[in-house]
Amino acid sequence: QAETESSMPFREEEDDYEEPVPHGWILNPDSNTRISWDLGSLIMVLYDMVMIPMQAYDMPENTFLDFMEWTTRLFWTFDIFFSCITGVVMTDGSVEYNIRIILKRYAKTWLTMDLIIVLSDWSEVVFSSGGVAMLSFARTTRIVRIVRLLRLVRMQEIMANVTERIQSETLGPLVQVCKVLIVLLTISHFTGCLWFAVGARNTSESTWVKVLSYDTQGVDAQYLASLHWALSQFSGGMDEISPASALERLFAVAVGGLIFVVALVMVGVFTSGLTQQYIIGGSGARQLATLKRYLKQNNVSKVITKRVCRNAKHAISGDLTPESVELLTVISEPLKVELAFDMYSQVLMWNPFFLDLLQENSPIMRPICHRAMHMLLLSATDNIFQMGEEPAEPKMYIVVSGSLEYTDSYGEVAQVAEKRYVAEAVLWTNWKHRGTLTAVSDAKLAMLDAQGFHSIAQRFMRRSEGALRIVQYANQFVEDLNKSEFKTDLG
Repeated sequence: QAETESSMPFREEEDDYEEPVPHGWILNPDSNTRISWDLGSLIMVLYDMVMIPMQAYDMPENTFLDFMEWTTRLFWTFDIFFSCITGVVMTDGSVEYNIRIILKRYAKTWLTMDLIIVLSDWSEVVFSSGGVAMLSFARTTRIVRIVRLLRLVRMQEIMANVTERIQSETLGPLVQVCKVLIVLLTISHFTGCLWFAVGARNTSESTWVKVLSYDTQGVDAQYLASLHWALSQFSGGMDEISPASALERLFAVAVGGLIFVVALVMVGVFTSGLTQQYIIGGSGARQLATLKRYLKQNNVSKVITKRVCRNAKHAISGDLTPESVELLTVISEPLKVELAFDMYSQVLMWNPFFLDLLQENSPIMRPICHRAMHMLLLSATDNIFQMGEEPAEPKMYIVVSGSLEYTDSYGEVAQVAEKRYVAEAVLWTNWKHRGTLTAVSDAKLAMLDAQGFHSIAQRFMRRSEGALRIVQYANQFVEDLNKSEFKTDLG
């Protein structure tokens, strides 16, 4: 059957709401499995970062070190496989599950480095399992373990993936402090281990290790002394441990210059983070002061001034509206659809009718969430609708947070708490509100625009097999409403 002129544009429009293609055994980069693996990668990188520089010391062999040696070796071997079956996040925010594109992207980025590191790990096992000559060669080639430090290049990517999932504004400054602290300890750890390696080298001249008799002490004393020296370089050095040879003096000078630059950068990063938080907080205060000055200049009463300021303060300090987030305007349209569906589907499921549609994975739900749903922020004492009002733009309301009161025609008051929906009748019939809905506290409501819902439903009813369910539910709802002696907005 040929398409009419009115249905052809709808087919083009419907392309924005294509259902996600099943990706089978390819992992979503944001799945719990992949998140757990990324956290494991972070732990393994931190372990290598700590233990590899410790080769400067004569570390005693024990069961724990052997176990961790095999754990890291096997983990990074399997990491190559996991990287090959993890979807790729594209620039528009979508996830690509095509195995060819995944392998091509991995081959261009981390595959070469991962193969070099893994092969260096397993070569040590091969050499160690040979004869005396091979065993001796394996010991001399343990320096190859330093290749593992190339994984520090991936540290930035792993940390970015982890911090992207931290959405709390309170944790933001804490994360910045932790980053600075980690950088400080990392530089001190590497510097301390190198300082001990320089002092413990085989030479006939004096070294700080020999002068202070640390060559006869245990690894714990040697490491703590080296770490103490490295940390002291951030504050100008220490007199207890000092260079005893020209090479050590040269090393100390180089470290002092490097740490001076690093300290300046760390202070700058930390200060800029605090300044950013101050600017974000101060912006709201300046807007509130301007509003108060405007109300005063126009002789607005104190009661109204208080209500307006409370409402504005709630708006800038509470939940944000889409209009206040500038970056939402630059993301791709398909990603906006997925964003709206993720936000509003978990609210619409509180209504039995929409819960059924969501469980059936009905294609109508994505356009409803994207085009017909909005958020409404309220302050205490705000009225949503009045009794007897016939709204020009009817909407169904769902309470996301806060509490409200509904007063019916008999003057009886009912509490409307979270997860309750109000005025569903506007979706199925011409409706005049049978009561008054008022916010008791600061509240957040999700609104479903009835006109937008009707438009979307009419379009999908022409093509969707689920159209009969919508018609049946609407007829049953209106029939039950007509049988009811006491009509109410509450659902």
